[in-house]
Amino acid sequence: MKDLGDIAHPPELSDGRVRLRRLKAADKAAVVKACNDGLVARFCYRVPFPYDETDFVEFLAYNEHYWERELVASWAVVGADDGDLLAMISLEVVAVRQAGEIGYWCAPWARGRGVMSAAVRLVRDWAFNVLELERLELTTDVDNIGSQRVALAAGFRREGVMRGYLTARERRTDDLLFGMVRSDPRGPTPSLGEPRLEDGRIVVRLFAAGDAEAVRDACLDPSIAHWIHRLPHEYSLADAEAFIADSWRRLTAGDRARLAIADVASGELLGSISLDLFLEREAAEIGYWIKKVARRRGVAEAALRLVIRWAFDELGVERLEILTYPGNAASQALAEKLGFQREGLLRGFLEVEPGKSREGRVEPLPGEDAPARDDQVQFALLRGDWSG
Repeated sequence: MKDLGDIAHPPELSDGRVRLRRLKAADKAAVVKACNDGLVARFCYRVPFPYDETDFVEFLAYNEHYWERELVASWAVVGADDGDLLAMISLEVVAVRQAGEIGYWCAPWARGRGVMSAAVRLVRDWAFNVLELERLELTTDVDNIGSQRVALAAGFRREGVMRGYLTARERRTDDLLFGMVRSDPRGPTPSLGEPRLEDGRIVVRLFAAGDAEAVRDACLDPSIAHWIHRLPHEYSLADAEAFIADSWRRLTAGDRARLAIADVASGELLGSISLDLFLEREAAEIGYWIKKVARRRGVAEAALRLVIRWAFDELGVERLEILTYPGNAASQALAEKLGFQREGLLRGFLEVEPGKSREGRVEPLPGEDAPARDDQVQFALLRGDWSG
């Protein structure tokens, strides 16, 4: 690692689009406005909330000596052309480990423009190329999906979940740890991205927070709860909100794409479709539900075709699976229509769900009582067998 005593103050950094510079008194109004934003307040536990001008003045004075006192480099992120403040970013060096931790917040008016990813890349390259650090880390709340996307875009890898990591704003939270070592590739980490699949009639897209009521209403249908394992049979708005939040977490984790099915013209939510990935065997499992009024309209078939094509053509999946309860004849017929081959009955595959009828969920052998666990029928489709 480079002798950090040779660096009097962190330098300005720029990629021609954003510029990282020292914080100035003239930034006060923009910083105060940004730090009172709800997302900054929720996810940036070190930033006081509510944030006022006194907080800014105190931080500005402290920031002048942040590097020499604590080996913390802090920059204002501004537009390279206009100089408008867009974000803040810091690098805290842990010399004993030859490592550093990057932290940041982005102003609400700058989100969705790649500003934060660009800033993280600049700090990353300075840390590795100039400071000669061996490792960089970035931590983020499990629900801070935007921050996780920034980490992936800058080449960081998701390394694990730190359960019960800290208490912030009277809320105990889990954090994700992202890491990168100097020898890692500097390009974006492969991810599922933000899929949007269309055929002109339906769209398969990310769930939005505003979908919660429609999800709740659809899942109040007893037939959905009956055929979907672990779906509560008395479905609440809180269940729907948790369902959507989990879909965002798993998508950024890269192991499940749980997506909404909606009508292109009206935007009406019609159902949900998921793709669970098993990367070690280049396989994935598809699951779905369609709300009652949208059934028998070809919605499920259209959504399945879109997801199958995405899995085979873009994700490199070699084998797709569909598991259904033995009594779910409609799902089995659709699987066969799309070219899936029935491979067999998986006896005792799922635990019994209290409060739900077992009708159609198990196939007792002749002369036997119902077994202790429920069954599944397995269907599979190989990429080479898919005709589109």
